Amino acid sequence: MMHLVSARWCGAMLAFSLLWGVMSGSAIGAQISERAGAFQACLDARFQKWANERAELVVNDDPKAGDIDDAAAAKWTAEALDGCRAQVGGTDRDLEQRFVKHMSRWREHVYELVRSIRERARPD
Repeated sequence: MMHLVSARWCGAMLAFSLLWGVMSGSAIGAQISERAGAFQACLDARFQKWANERAELVVNDDPKAGDIDDAAAAKWTAEALDGCRAQVGGTDRDLEQRFVKHMSRWREHVYELVRSIRERARPD
């Protein structure tokens, strides 16, 4: 019974943490570039969604968390760039390079989110 209650509490805290992260904006995305624009906004939104999904898998000890590696992250990066180019009808080569460099450290970004979620979910 106690395990069920704590699992529900952790799930509720995880949902709150993810929602808070989305509502408070993308601190990680802001590191990609200081220039605001539609292309950046698209990349930031896609990255934030992807990173939150990855972090949620890790926090929940989901076996799917191990399904990603550098090749899968590189493929996702190329798809995100293509999708944003199509969505906004243009590109920014400098921003693309920054995004690729940012994504080359995908593990750091995901595990920073994991650390943040776990800190927030810790009881006082």
